[in-house]
Amino acid sequence: SRLGARPPRGRRGAPALPAAAAPVVAAGGPASAVPGLVKPVDCATAALALPVPHVQSSDPNAGFLAGLLTSAPAELVHALAAAPDPSTETRLREVRARLETGEWHTALEALRALEERDADDWRVVWYRGVAALVTGDHEGAALAFDAVYDAFPGEIAPKLALGVCAEVLGQLDNAAEYYRLVWSTDPSHVSAAFGLARVRLAAGDRRGAVRTLESVPESSIHYTAARVAAVRARLRGRTASAADAPFLDDLTSAAGQVEALESYGLDPARRELLAAEVLGCGLDWVLSGGQGSAPPAAGGRTLLGSGLDERGLRFGLERSYRTLARLARSGEERIDLVERANRYRPRTWV
Repeated sequence: SRLGARPPRGRRGAPALPAAAAPVVAAGGPASAVPGLVKPVDCATAALALPVPHVQSSDPNAGFLAGLLTSAPAELVHALAAAPDPSTETRLREVRARLETGEWHTALEALRALEERDADDWRVVWYRGVAALVTGDHEGAALAFDAVYDAFPGEIAPKLALGVCAEVLGQLDNAAEYYRLVWSTDPSHVSAAFGLARVRLAAGDRRGAVRTLESVPESSIHYTAARVAAVRARLRGRTASAADAPFLDDLTSAAGQVEALESYGLDPARRELLAAEVLGCGLDWVLSGGQGSAPPAAGGRTLLGSGLDERGLRFGLERSYRTLARLARSGEERIDLVERANRYRPRTWV
């Protein structure tokens, strides 16, 4: 159940209409979805990726703020200082900008001053939750977002925020339910799909996590990140074992998804990194005595063009690491990748 809190009193204004938030998988958002999924969520990143309340049109500085939407946080702080007549909206925007630039102490001071002036304003309560989540006060964040939820129970934003709070508080069932509600209601909030996948993985529901990630539609700009995360959700944290019969099915499905991702703009370096991970999992499975592995000549399966046996997978890994070496940006990285390729290469006469 939600952490109890009384709803904010007084004026409510318009609800926090959601803007599309980026999917938070690990620090850095969707760009780090490739290495990320199994890492715990970064609270500051998650808080600042939450939907941003729209500026109230009745605010005297609404037009002024509309002209600053594309400003970088540091530039925005200076611009806001020059506002001729500060208002609630400019003060709220300053709080957010200072949170974004890491000036947490200054942001909290500005928020406390706002609370003295507009303690009953739901937007102040919302930013109290954002600031608490950024600074690690998970319980305080949950109480603030819970109050906004009570005021606007039909809105997406407080559900998404409460999902993050429940996740970091270890309330996986609650987190899953909030994320599920958001994802089933509005598929534009891909953050909810990634959050639901994270908590399902944490609860041991690997297949549920994969299903969630694979439910992200092709029309989403985060489709590729979701599919890459699905590949890793199938294989990460899994001990290769001959007794794990479903592992071969997941392995071949993951390989098929890697091949399909080439047509969705996955860059060559990330594609080869993912291919090397799949081939490495396949090699671990074969070396553990996995059933069903056999050379192609004997009618066995292939994996990303390599025979699903030790020799074939070693050649596949060598090929992937040599490709990565050619794509490397530094000499040191290139040498490391060539050494990996040599370690995986099977013994041959030449």
